[in-house]
Amino acid sequence: MGYLVFKDLLLQKRMLFLAFAYVLLFSFAFQSLGEGRLIAIITAVGYMFVMTGAAWEEKNNSDVLWNSLPVAKWKVVASKYLSIFAYVAIVVPICYLVSTTLSLVGLAALSISIDFISIVVGTVTVFIAASLYLPVFFAVGYLRSRYWHFGLFLGIMVLGSALPNLIPAGPPQIEPFLEKLSQANEIEIAAAGGVGVAVLVAISFLLSVRFYRRREF
Repeated sequence: MGYLVFKDLLLQKRMLFLAFAYVLLFSFAFQSLGEGRLIAIITAVGYMFVMTGAAWEEKNNSDVLWNSLPVAKWKVVASKYLSIFAYVAIVVPICYLVSTTLSLVGLAALSISIDFISIVVGTVTVFIAASLYLPVFFAVGYLRSRYWHFGLFLGIMVLGSALPNLIPAGPPQIEPFLEKLSQANEIEIAAAGGVGVAVLVAISFLLSVRFYRRREF
């Protein structure tokens, strides 16, 4: 399956150069997020890698090629999910290089703080976004799924910016839940969140395999 992931990376050669520009742009755009800026940048650029890979698959008719070879369809699907780790592994060093450059030119206020927790959370958020998109992509292809992508991306951006204002104005019934959540152990919260994301990714993967097997080329 490694060669399928490597194939996805080869399709991203152009995106590798654009990633520097995107990270620099988002460093300015996400200034107000403070410590959450790295998470936002990993999410945005990582998800753009997912979308670019899907677009190049469609442009090069890769589906027709892979379906003419003795390659299990579940491996083709799995490579899309596994490629996310590779995308994050590319984005993080780019963030470091851009941050270092900004500091050297006197823009230290725009530099990005690199920490392990933010990298993990950013990776998780890319998986969540990709898990919501990939089943639609494998069902109908890139051209028709791009409408869902634009709606999904817009919804995530709007919800992310509005969430801090929505929580204080939430219904009274949510206050006991938030109070109980604040008293929970950090390990318990992380474990519960990890299980939830794992279930989401597993369901997304199974749906993607099912849709891809039923799709006609």
